[in-house]
Amino acid sequence: MGGTGGIAGADQNQLGGTRGLCAFVAISALQGVSLCSCWVRVRTVLLLAATYVSTMDVEAVVGRTASLPCDIEPDSHEDRVYMVLWFRHAGGKPLYSFDVRGRSFNKALHWSDPLAFGKRAYFVTMSRPSCLTVDSVQLDDEGIYRCRVDFKNSPTRNFQIRLNVIVPPHQLLLYDEAGRDLAGVVGPLEEGGNFTLLCELRGGRPQPSLSWLINNTPVEDHTILKNDGKVIISKISITGAERGWLNSTVRCQATNTALLSPHERSARVEMNLRPTSVIIVEKPGELSADSEVTLVCVTHGSRPPAQVTWFRENRKYTRGKHSEQINETSTISKLTMLPQPEDDGVTIRCRADNPVLRVALEDSFRMSVVYRPVVSMSLGSTLNPNDIKEGDDVYFECNIRSNPKEHRISWYHNDEQVSQNMSSGVFISTKSLVLQRVTKQDGGLYSCRAANQIGETTSQSVYLRVQYAPTCAQTTPVVIGARLDESLRVRCTVSADPADVAFYWQFNNSGESFQVSPARYVSTGGTASELRYRAASERDYGALLCRATNAVGTQHKPCVFQIVPAARPSPPRNCTANRVVTKKEVYLSVRCIAGYDGGLNQYFTLEAVGDTNRLLVNSTASMHDLVVWLNISWSVLESVSEDEMLTVSARNNKGVSDPVLLRELVFKDAAKHTEETTRMMAKFPVAGAFAAVVAVLTTAVAIVALVFKKRNETSTTSKRPCQSVVQVDAQGRRYLIAYPTTHNQEKLETKPDILNPKLGEGEGPRVVLESSDNTSYIIREANPLPSAMHTPHDDMMPPR
Repeated sequence: MGGTGGIAGADQNQLGGTRGLCAFVAISALQGVSLCSCWVRVRTVLLLAATYVSTMDVEAVVGRTASLPCDIEPDSHEDRVYMVLWFRHAGGKPLYSFDVRGRSFNKALHWSDPLAFGKRAYFVTMSRPSCLTVDSVQLDDEGIYRCRVDFKNSPTRNFQIRLNVIVPPHQLLLYDEAGRDLAGVVGPLEEGGNFTLLCELRGGRPQPSLSWLINNTPVEDHTILKNDGKVIISKISITGAERGWLNSTVRCQATNTALLSPHERSARVEMNLRPTSVIIVEKPGELSADSEVTLVCVTHGSRPPAQVTWFRENRKYTRGKHSEQINETSTISKLTMLPQPEDDGVTIRCRADNPVLRVALEDSFRMSVVYRPVVSMSLGSTLNPNDIKEGDDVYFECNIRSNPKEHRISWYHNDEQVSQNMSSGVFISTKSLVLQRVTKQDGGLYSCRAANQIGETTSQSVYLRVQYAPTCAQTTPVVIGARLDESLRVRCTVSADPADVAFYWQFNNSGESFQVSPARYVSTGGTASELRYRAASERDYGALLCRATNAVGTQHKPCVFQIVPAARPSPPRNCTANRVVTKKEVYLSVRCIAGYDGGLNQYFTLEAVGDTNRLLVNSTASMHDLVVWLNISWSVLESVSEDEMLTVSARNNKGVSDPVLLRELVFKDAAKHTEETTRMMAKFPVAGAFAAVVAVLTTAVAIVALVFKKRNETSTTSKRPCQSVVQVDAQGRRYLIAYPTTHNQEKLETKPDILNPKLGEGEGPRVVLESSDNTSYIIREANPLPSAMHTPHDDMMPPR
């Protein structure tokens, strides 16, 4: 080692510079060329200057490995290396040795000064050139090192290496102009918007340089805001951000050595984008009402995905079913709707709206909907529905909306079609119905119907209220049979609109006429009045006249109640019998028309008449439209013998009517009919007498008619029509009641009184029934109405 020191001292005196050659080697090292391979290129030059040492620059990153090159290759094959020594700066003591003396090259001795590199250094001879590698380089390792190579034959070589230790930057920040760390994401940016980024670098030796890249493309236009040797701050400002920048990468890089990759911070660009398109796919041409249709709207390009909204004209469409399919920048919206008639001609719009940017695109189409007519009906707009009276003119309007256009319009009153009748004041125009001089019969429900190729529709019904003066609700006159001193309640019912009516009563007979005191009658419910009445003598039989008045006017024709002496009922008429099977039961069904009830409630019986009378059916029977039905089981009928006859009779409190014989039910041939008719006449003398009385009365009626006809022909001062004569059966007697029909307007004529004929005579009294408005009324026995309610009231006296 002492020899080694001497050699070292001699080497120091021979140091010279070939600085240019060393600079070439240093530049090659900076450009990334291997120092060992670079050494091969300069080896020949160095050999020419064995005693002149140049300096080579070598870089190493702190904490990593440094390689210090040293060429130990001999110039000839006969020569070989003896020793390699490493020195630091001008020091005379080596810090590393590679000793081959006295041993093979593979078994060379390695020594490293423990106060210098120690175990961190190792001489590598396998590389070209050989290198001293130093692990875990520290800042203290930086300096100039010399490698001396001793050969067996060749002169000693010296190589000088300057080791530069690089310290990389220790902190790099990326933030926006508000100082917020970007955390890997820039934005979200608005399309076409602007943004500013700042990059801050701390540490590093030598001082690093900063650069910006967007998608690996350098950004030249950046500004250094601060550089004090310790901190560097750089800024870039971008204007007009494009859609293509979405998901691009912005990088800020810092570097101070080629030995390491640049230190960088990066962030992905996030953007909010406007929708680029929206379209309603396959816009429908013609839609049918009440048939579902699905509309599809597709939008692209929006970020975040667009919100799709359907509009009907300018209002959000909320009917139907909505569904959506969404991906990153597209939305598909489906609307299932049921078109309505009112949708015809309206515009349906699909709008795609970016919820962040508040920008939207839309597509639309105009709907064409075919449907059955939509019909509504109303009373004329100039009419007051609560102020229409008889005699007014009325019109209705039919409002129709239809696609295709209607081809037929019809009108209905109470569901019956109305036809034009100009003579009756009914006029039909295109969409109007005119009724002139309406009556109460014109009141009711009106509707219109319209038809097109799709179908027919009926409007809602409109009620026409026609107000009118009171009219009698029952057919008059009503004959009421009354016994002397029998209390009656005579009920008068009218039809009127408005129903708020006032009543007054009048009594007429052949000798007098007067108003009934209001104390004798009361109103029983708006359109009804009940009179308490009692006939104290025969002079109290006559006509009760009931009138009512309301806001429209006074009743024109009064309700007439003819009070007559109570009598036994008239026999039923037109009796027929049929065999009826109901639920496997056989019945005999007898149908008759009810006769005059004698002024009292009547009921009907079916009897088997023979040697001993047998009652088969005793029932009040069901009366509807004056038809009487009597039913008897066929098994009961089989008990009737051939000697018995079936009869139908009417009964009331005054007695029994003459029987009606049902001979054809028992005897089938004409001979037996004749035989039984003779037999029944013998058994029922009353029936024979009744036939005789009928004949006499018929003759009397004819005589009276001729007399009145004669009087009418001879009268010159008063033009009267013929009087009417009607037979009334009362208490077993016959009455002839005559009704004069005209009167002098200024003075009532003298009216005949009720005359009681002797029994057995064929002619009864003449009774005149009149009202104060000089109208005469006729009692008709056929189809009499049921009598009024009879309620005894002993202390009621006839009105005077």
